[in-house]
Amino acid sequence: MLPSQIMHGTPAIRVTVLAHLEACRPDTIFYAGTVGLSGAILADPDAPGHLLFFAWLVPTLAWIASLYGGDYFDRELDALTKPHRPIPSGRISAKTAKNLMIGLIGTSGLVAVLVNPLTVLLAVAAAVFGIAYASKLKGKGLWGNISRGLPTALTVLYGSMTVQPLPAWELVPLALMFWIHDSGSNLLGALCDRDGDRRGGYLTYPVQRGDEATVRGLKMFFLGWVAIAALWPVLGYGIDVPIYYAALLVVVALGGMSLSSVVRAPRPIPRAVGLRAHEIVVAERIVLGTFLIAAAGRTELALLVGVPSLALTLIARHLMRRRYEPGR
Repeated sequence: MLPSQIMHGTPAIRVTVLAHLEACRPDTIFYAGTVGLSGAILADPDAPGHLLFFAWLVPTLAWIASLYGGDYFDRELDALTKPHRPIPSGRISAKTAKNLMIGLIGTSGLVAVLVNPLTVLLAVAAAVFGIAYASKLKGKGLWGNISRGLPTALTVLYGSMTVQPLPAWELVPLALMFWIHDSGSNLLGALCDRDGDRRGGYLTYPVQRGDEATVRGLKMFFLGWVAIAALWPVLGYGIDVPIYYAALLVVVALGGMSLSSVVRAPRPIPRAVGLRAHEIVVAERIVLGTFLIAAAGRTELALLVGVPSLALTLIARHLMRRRYEPGR
């Protein structure tokens, strides 16, 4: 059932619940927590369960806050290009989205500080860049994509700080890897929204530079994060190297499938092609966020977290596809 259809003859509470479910994008909310959890496990594989839970919870709440924030700051653009979205369709008010963004940022920040007061430095930086992206930088070309990837890098370091006082500096290369990876996935999302952003006057990189330059950018981001991930074990960090590379191969294969579909697409690249490529990345990110847990010697935890997260992500993507893209 499409958003325009559920407004008629449907109980108001159901309309509201479905609108918030749509705003939270259940096919994306499991990724950030797995990154924080990986940072904690890599720093201390034997960390207590409650600290591992906080390593997962805080990034998850912050991610949901960023989704509400994105809907709030994009409400005028969405009214022009995506009128079915929760705010322009009237199913969620702009004030509600803003308050939820603020409330979730405050809640996640409070929990982070209670676990380790020094994490406030990372929390503030992540919040600043997240809000800056949604409010200003999204329409500033490649800088917007790069700024959107930074909070994920900080999440790796935050995870390590839930189990020890200071960041695990040996994880900085992995943080950079996640930064480059998520900058690329955000650029792919911008490619999907290219036509709507152009109509709305948003000067994203695909709008400014066109499809060929965007594809070159996607290639560079892909090669960048793969190179760092491939070289990181060479630094001598204590992980299960065979498991690491076996799982990394799966991640690289999925990322390569996504990139290949865009590279081989006709020009201009159809939105449907970009959306299919992004759907692959959505699944690939779950594997990326959990394989480090297995490589750190906690295979059972990686499966316990990764399998349900991947299954729920794929189910949510299938069920929500028509709500996200009613004209698709």
